[in-house]
Amino acid sequence: MKTHLLKPHLPGLVLALFVVPYALTGQMSSDSLLAILNGIVDDRDKAAQLNTWLLGEAYTAFDNAVPLYAARRNIAVASGNFSQDAEATIDLINAANGTGQFALADSLSFAYADRAKETTDPILRVRLYHEAGKAAFFNQLYDRGIHFDTTALDAIEKIRDPSIQDSLTIAVLNYLGKSYNATGEFVPAATTLARGIDLLSSSRPAAPLLLEMYTELGIVYSQIGLYDRAVDYFNRSTGPNASAADVGGNHINIARNLILAGQYEAARDRYQRIFSLPFLDSQRGYYYCYAYNGLVEVYHHLEQPDSLNHYFEVYSGLMSENPDLEQTSGFLFQQSRFLHLLNNGRFPEAETLGQELYRGAIEKRDPAEQLQYTEFFATLYRIQGKYREAERYTRDLMVRKDSIQSANRSNALLLYYNQFETAEKEKEIIRLGAERERATASRRLFQTAAGFLTLLLLTGGFFFFKLRSARRKLAGQNLELNQLNATKDRFFGIIAHDLRNPIVALSSANFQVNRLYERGQTERVKAVVGQISQTTRQLNGLLNNLLQWAISSSGGIQLKRTSLSLTEVIEENFDLYAAAAEAKGIDLINNTPGDAFLLADREALQTILRNLIGNAIKFTPGGDGAEIKVNLATTSHENVITVTDSGPGLTAEQRTQLFKLHRGDGPAGRRNAGTGLGLILCKELAELHGGRIEVASEPGVGAQFSVVLPKI
Repeated sequence: MKTHLLKPHLPGLVLALFVVPYALTGQMSSDSLLAILNGIVDDRDKAAQLNTWLLGEAYTAFDNAVPLYAARRNIAVASGNFSQDAEATIDLINAANGTGQFALADSLSFAYADRAKETTDPILRVRLYHEAGKAAFFNQLYDRGIHFDTTALDAIEKIRDPSIQDSLTIAVLNYLGKSYNATGEFVPAATTLARGIDLLSSSRPAAPLLLEMYTELGIVYSQIGLYDRAVDYFNRSTGPNASAADVGGNHINIARNLILAGQYEAARDRYQRIFSLPFLDSQRGYYYCYAYNGLVEVYHHLEQPDSLNHYFEVYSGLMSENPDLEQTSGFLFQQSRFLHLLNNGRFPEAETLGQELYRGAIEKRDPAEQLQYTEFFATLYRIQGKYREAERYTRDLMVRKDSIQSANRSNALLLYYNQFETAEKEKEIIRLGAERERATASRRLFQTAAGFLTLLLLTGGFFFFKLRSARRKLAGQNLELNQLNATKDRFFGIIAHDLRNPIVALSSANFQVNRLYERGQTERVKAVVGQISQTTRQLNGLLNNLLQWAISSSGGIQLKRTSLSLTEVIEENFDLYAAAAEAKGIDLINNTPGDAFLLADREALQTILRNLIGNAIKFTPGGDGAEIKVNLATTSHENVITVTDSGPGLTAEQRTQLFKLHRGDGPAGRRNAGTGLGLILCKELAELHGGRIEVASEPGVGAQFSVVLPKI
């Protein structure tokens, strides 16, 4: 749930919490120093004295440093030099932020961003825009923050020093990514943060800002629904010298994503690790609240009410002993209380509290939290036997899940498309631009050489051939770029074509159902509903293939090999396609031995077999003798899983096109009705295992697809 993800600690706030003694004499009194300053007549002498006091000192060396920085700014303003004025103002902004005087810092930040164009110094201009971007972010004015920081990025281009340019770019990208994330623009957030991480990734040891960006990027991927990717980035977000608070926040974020991914035991272990961390006394209760709340939810999902009740009782004791926690963590306790009431049969109380929490989720506009309570309500009413209410919330749950998953898939595919554009197309364009520059240089050399009349023919001929060679190479680069664009166009054209058919079918289903229902033809209504279910499964399979292929192509899949029962995986896929096979009169035959186990990634193997079995059913004509068989053969170093159908088979030419983005017609009954992505995905997943896909087929005798996986 989004509200449970913890942001990294902010350095400015840390400065406001702790007091550092100054040398041997304690803190310096700002009033005393200002009294000394008032005895100095000349502004230049005042400025010099202030610099002596302020330079190299922490804000906490003074009882209140802000008046001293304000005095220095007033002198700069009086000088009429805007650059000096702006520099002194930025120092004052930092002092105000560092001592908790945020209203002063924010008002100055916004005012001076509007005046940034008054300076010709690009570095100073960037700093002014970025201070306003940070102020906008902390005031939840995210659109303004995006405006200021994108303006700062534009100004950075005019800075000539590469090291300064990089350091300012990193600082701006950090907050720009946060603002994008806060507005729900997850794809720009991910690409922005990834750009900052690329600039920082060479630092050793890892810079604190790099760890902060890892955390933010983990939150982005969590909200897109790519929980494994989120956990990966959270795992990178703590360095060797991380504080207990940072490590605890990291455990909480990872555990939250493990719950969302359904990995409840792993989430439980993460929450348990929080209790062994050496928190400060002022921090311990806050982090324990998250841990106890998470454990209550974990044991609810694991259906272990005794453990749930134990942790809720401990949680209740913590809240009773620390009333101050109500302000920061009260909403967490109410969530745990709801689950406690639900699991102990106190349904009226659970319903009342749940409705209150659900209204709060709506007010916060938090779709993840709304989804969670919708699921809890469906469970609540189902346990009570109130099936009408349970059905209503179950339907609402399905709609919300579909909406969130659809948005997540769109974001993931768009993120992949952006990566495709930057990592491939732009690389080709840059290379093409370099060729054009070389061709231009050749033309200039030719023109210069033409001035030497005595060598006109020899030199002219030489450069003529060089120019022609460069042009030919340029033409080749243009052709390569056109092919790249054509591949992209085919990819999206195929997606549009294959999405159209099921969407058109679904759009007409409502009319058919209403019409048949009005006529009282209930049996035909059931048939149409069955068709709708089949169409949605087809659409879901297509979207799953698209998402998996996008993640695979962007290097996002990381295999998790476990020992798998091959028979169990095959039977799960047979169950998935049982209705479709029965409708066509096709027998599904599993010939693999019951004790066959493979070391492979479960999701990857499921995806491979789902596509191969689905294709076999799709292209096998029904009727007597129609069958699809799955077999296993083993050698000393390989496992070979074969899926054999009795369909029309494939020609040699068709076999060469199977693993390409291609659409065409085959023999009767074997039109390429899929996107081609399914087989491409199978090939890539097999190769990730160090294996391969093999095809054996002749027209008229069916096809045999083999998944060859190495024994490890």
